[in-house]
Order: sequence, then C-alpha cells, then structure tokens
Amino acid sequence: MMAYLFIIDPIESLNKIKDSSLLLMKECLRRNIEVHFSEINQFSIYEGNVNIHSQKIISLEKGIKYQDTELNLSSFFKKIFIRKDPPFDDDYLNLTYLLDHAVKEGTDVINNPSSIRNHNEKLSILNFQEIIPPTIVTSNASDVVNFLKIHEKIVLKPINGMAGNGIFVIDELDKNINSILETSTVNDTKVMMAQKYIPDITEGDKRIIIIKGEPLPFCLARIPDGKDFRANLAKGGTGIAKKLTADDIKIVNVIKKYLVKSKLDFVGIDVIGKYLTEINVTSPTCLVEIENQTNFNSAEFIIDAL
Repeated sequence: MMAYLFIIDPIESLNKIKDSSLLLMKECLRRNIEVHFSEINQFSIYEGNVNIHSQKIISLEKGIKYQDTELNLSSFFKKIFIRKDPPFDDDYLNLTYLLDHAVKEGTDVINNPSSIRNHNEKLSILNFQEIIPPTIVTSNASDVVNFLKIHEKIVLKPINGMAGNGIFVIDELDKNINSILETSTVNDTKVMMAQKYIPDITEGDKRIIIIKGEPLPFCLARIPDGKDFRANLAKGGTGIAKKLTADDIKIVNVIKKYLVKSKLDFVGIDVIGKYLTEINVTSPTCLVEIENQTNFNSAEFIIDAL
C-alpha cells in the first residue's frame, strides 16, 4: 500500500470542518492510500537517512483517530505534502534542508523544499510586473510616504505574514501614518511591502488553486464584511465560490511556466480585480469552501493531478 505524509501544524489546532489538509487526507483514505501526519520538529538525519516520527491516521469520519507515533525513513512515503502554515522561520527553513535529502532519496515532496525556500509568497510577484499593482518593497518609511503621495491610498503588508495579520490601509489624510510606518518598518529596520489600494477588493480577494500549472475551474472570492478592509476568512471575510474569469485565466497563464519550472506543484494565488497580489506555496487553503459551494471535487482533482 502507498503511504503519503502530511506535515501540518498540531492536529488538534486544525479546523475539523474546513481544513484543506484534512480534506486531502480523506480523499487519500478513500483511495486506500495510507496516510500519516507529522509536525515540523519530528525529522532527523542519521547516516544520510531522513528519519520521520509520524502518526498513522485510522479514520477521519467521526473525529480524528490515529495510532501512536512510529519511526519511518522518508523513502517509506511515496509523497510528502508540506502543509505547515507560515511564518517561514528558522524551523521551517531547516525543514526544507532536511527534506532536500528526502527528494534525493526519491520521495516526491510537494512543494519542492528548495523551491519553497527560494520563493517568498509576497516578493515572488515582483517577477510579473505586468500583472501586479504598483508595488514598493522597502524598510524606509520615507519611501512609503513618497509612494503614498503618488497613489493616494495604499496597503502595507509584512513580508512573512499570513491570514491578514499586520496589514494596514492608509491614505494621505490618515493621522496615524507615522505611527503605522514606525510599526511596519520597525523604525526603518524591517523590510515591508506597500501596494496601491485596489478598489476591486469589494468584489473579493480571489484564491485560485493551481496544480502543476493547471487551475481549478472555481476560485473562492473572499469578500470583506464591511467592518474591516481585509477579506481574509480569518478576519471575518465571506467566501463565495466563483468560476474563473478570462482575466483570472490570463493571470494563471502568465505565471504557469514559472510555477512548473520551479516545481511549485500546489499553489494558491491571490487575485484582486486584474491584479496578482500573492503566490502562496506553503499551505494553500479554501478547498472545502469551493467543494461545498460547487460540488466540484477539489480533493479528487488535486490527488489525481499529483
């Protein structure tokens, strides 16, 4: 029997109703694929072999049932899915180094660990100037002030954040500009990203899932609740599944070759209006919401493609 490993956050912390990793695990079990999970700190190398302490899933039908921890070589697993949420810190970095050895031993790691290491989810969009909003990356607050004068309303983002944390929207009339920039740049010492505000956010921040360069036919448009400019589901946004538009497909086609060449086989891009804003490669989500609203079997599509 084939065995797949999912590297995840503590399993007790996962949302049992809408976690994408659990959905993928269920699909694997349906196919009689043996499913294991581990956390980021359960890896070691000895005499050139990658050793993994993992737990085998018994059932996901009524809660999460799993066996006690066992030790296996990475070669025991046909595929390893890296599904650990950011931040991409030293522990995450070291995991990618260890998993490089698993790749050398013949295990298919999704996404490729060296590709994850070389791909910042915010900064990677700079490779595609023709499809991104006006953007500046800097640690200098005065650079941001000048950028704001040009574009009048902008969004500030931490480089290694997720789930909408640490994001601000400011305009020229904001009396908190200096305070916000001091926080975002840590007094001109920390690099951050600023982008022109895109009014189309009111129509949703689209999450588009791309598998080996091919998108799911549906995306999830995450729409702000009116009390917060952020559309993230974790910040109260509402997710509405929509079919991909011609503009969405155009964006996918622009980055497709890059993703395939980089061995980024499981990606979730963020699109607002006609603009690409992020390329998420660590643990793309929204699969359950898409599946529930469209009856499109996203997990089946993904496991088939991979």
